Amino acid sequence: MRAQYQELMASIIFCEAGNQPYEGQVAVGAVVMNRVKSSVYPNSIEAVIYQAGQFGPASTGWLDRVRSSRSYTATSMQAAADALAGANPIGDCLYFDQGGYGMKIGAHYFH
Repeated sequence: MRAQYQELMASIIFCEAGNQPYEGQVAVGAVVMNRVKSSVYPNSIEAVIYQAGQFGPASTGWLDRVRSSRSYTATSMQAAADALAGANPIGDCLYFDQGGYGMKIGAHYFH
């Protein structure tokens, strides 16, 4: 299952955190995985990422353009692999933004 979702995960990581430190890229992947495990969100990676109102790049079409052109980076691909394998620098956080509270990694706050 992991390989099936690695490109999707790499694409959302690239869109959301491609300009962030590696740890921040893994953390975005960990948010997706935490949501999959949560009873509040859908129980698949694809359903979590494409859930209405959750990830901007999914609703604007940017995510699909990155996926179809495979324009994510090798770094985001590795961050995706690590997140899918269980790497999680953010504990049970379900959200990230550029607001002002939570655990700060790069420009994002995880909460």
